[in-house]
Amino acid sequence: MRTCLLSLFLLYVLAITSCQKKKEPLTLASLHAEIETEPVREAVDQDAADDPAIWVHPYDSSRSLVYGTVKGFGIEAYDLTGKRKFSYPIGNPNNIDVAYGFAFPDGRVMDLVGCSERDKNEIRLFAIDPVSGALTAMESRPITSGVDEIYGFCFYRSKRTGLLSAFANGKNGVIEQWLLQPESTGKIRAERIRTLKVASQPEGLVADEHYGILYVGEEDKGIWRFDAEPNGPSSGTLLSNSGQDNPFIAYDIEGLCIYPLTDTTGFLLASSQGNHSYAVFDRESPNRYIGSFQIGDGPRTDGAGETDGIEVNPKNLGEPFAEGILIVQDGENTDPSGKPAPQNFKYIPWSRVVKAVRTFESPQ
Repeated sequence: MRTCLLSLFLLYVLAITSCQKKKEPLTLASLHAEIETEPVREAVDQDAADDPAIWVHPYDSSRSLVYGTVKGFGIEAYDLTGKRKFSYPIGNPNNIDVAYGFAFPDGRVMDLVGCSERDKNEIRLFAIDPVSGALTAMESRPITSGVDEIYGFCFYRSKRTGLLSAFANGKNGVIEQWLLQPESTGKIRAERIRTLKVASQPEGLVADEHYGILYVGEEDKGIWRFDAEPNGPSSGTLLSNSGQDNPFIAYDIEGLCIYPLTDTTGFLLASSQGNHSYAVFDRESPNRYIGSFQIGDGPRTDGAGETDGIEVNPKNLGEPFAEGILIVQDGENTDPSGKPAPQNFKYIPWSRVVKAVRTFESPQ
């Protein structure tokens, strides 16, 4: 009897395994980019472009700029047609972000670009010229990180205090929070005020200023939620369906960004580098997984794959970006003939993202 039961159990396991092997591949919603930037000035085989950030021009949204990091070189700025406007050779930057309205005691207010810089393991800060979008270095002294090879970066402005801080992380899983304060010299000083930790290498960072939450992408695990306030608890919560418990996500988790619909609603997006896709979650807790999409070839651009950084903005930037824009790094760029080309960034109208997600059948 025992032998018979064991045989039946083995047959059951084999049947289940056979069914799993015959499972059809997952199909993701697909959309295409409208515009792509000029390729970065690096070799075709170089992993060069990394992370984008967008600055919305205060007077004329059509003059807004996309700042992209180029590993081993610096920062490049592109207009909304994808044309390169500025280049800044600052070393080896990785992640980049924009903050608005940093105030000085003398009444001056400026927008900032910040990024991680791996050669010197530093945080770099730049003021944005309100007319041209040109950058000027702003740190009063080097902001040297204590993490092991700095990677991720984002800004965070506290609703409670109004103070601006910056988060940066490194290969050893450590996440630092730096308070940014103006000096009478017109420069900015930074003070490390807090550290957090995940078990393995993180990269993508984004802060939700309304909810006071920091999201951290641990590349081989998933997305973590932490309290972004300096006096908050140091423990984080792993988002359900943000790792390989979700069949539509494959490691690495890379870029993170937030699209706000209102002050309290919207979406959290993540690039899933392992299957060339982009996952969408509810912005509100518990950050329910909604769906995923890929970016394929379109009439004017090739698709996007092996994506590192992503960014989104809800502002009306004119057609075709009246509902906002999604920007993704393309790690597998090709030229119009289909031949490999140096990496670049793709611009996708937000309206296409909404349409794609609505057609996606969520596994939940």
